[in-house]
Amino acid sequence: MRYLLALTLIAACSGSEPEAPPITETSAIQPAVEEVAPAPEPGPGPRPESWVTSRVEEAQERMGASEAGRLVWQAIEAHGGLQSWLAKSTITFEFDYQPKTQPERRMHSLNRVDFWSARAHQQELDGGAGEEAVLGWDGTNAWIHPSPEAFPTTARFWALTPYYFVGMPFVAADPGTRYERLEDAELDGAVHQLVRLTYGDGVGDAPDDYYILYLHAETHRLSGLRYVVSYRGFFPEGGHSPEKLMRYSDYEDVDGLQFAQRLDTATWDSEAATPGDVVTEIAVDVRSVGDAFEPSLFDPIEGASVSTTIE
Repeated sequence: MRYLLALTLIAACSGSEPEAPPITETSAIQPAVEEVAPAPEPGPGPRPESWVTSRVEEAQERMGASEAGRLVWQAIEAHGGLQSWLAKSTITFEFDYQPKTQPERRMHSLNRVDFWSARAHQQELDGGAGEEAVLGWDGTNAWIHPSPEAFPTTARFWALTPYYFVGMPFVAADPGTRYERLEDAELDGAVHQLVRLTYGDGVGDAPDDYYILYLHAETHRLSGLRYVVSYRGFFPEGGHSPEKLMRYSDYEDVDGLQFAQRLDTATWDSEAATPGDVVTEIAVDVRSVGDAFEPSLFDPIEGASVSTTIE
């Protein structure tokens, strides 16, 4: 799960925000052009249209260079479009992760993410294994309160992991993503177009992660996601977990964008190329997109344990 999933990858994948163009004024008395200080970057919330358009044009050109990239672009359009997604800039959602054989590792949290700067804040909700835990990623460091033991996994691994799953296929347009077309395959009785996502060397905490998107041949929506976890905190000598298959279902419309409300995950039989038993049930409730957050939301709260290394 890039950070989780690998899933700390997101921070590197999303990239930094582009600099706002400098403001210039021309005086009728003094013809020379005077450069004024650059306009301040907006806080976490909807970004300026010029910034969004620039990012969309770059992504469309990059992804349009291959059939695999074009299929992913088509899927993003079917889910509401990259222009709308990037313009929203933030997302607030509930993520309820329930391992069927390890109920003590349930992670139920409210997530607030500014995905232009890849910053995240999570508040554990009722029913979770760490009911009083608060954790986040400030763009550089992971932090957790009241202590690292308050949550079933590390803050650095989990802070952006739920976002990366919920944000598919939009996050597949992030810079640093590579696309490979695979043979079509059936999933749950329907033909799907498969695209494998990989990442450049040194991208994020888990550059060896890969994801295989199952894109419905008719609706172009994301039906499934095969993935591995190669997070270096878990695999310091290299390698990754066995493949799993996450099914995307029960789509809902949130301000013009399509999000799955179920992300149930099963084992994957590589030899038979078929899913096995469901091992984790995940419920998603996207509450809103495009909220304006206070920048301090992502800063470590007083007394938090801050980590600067992969754990």
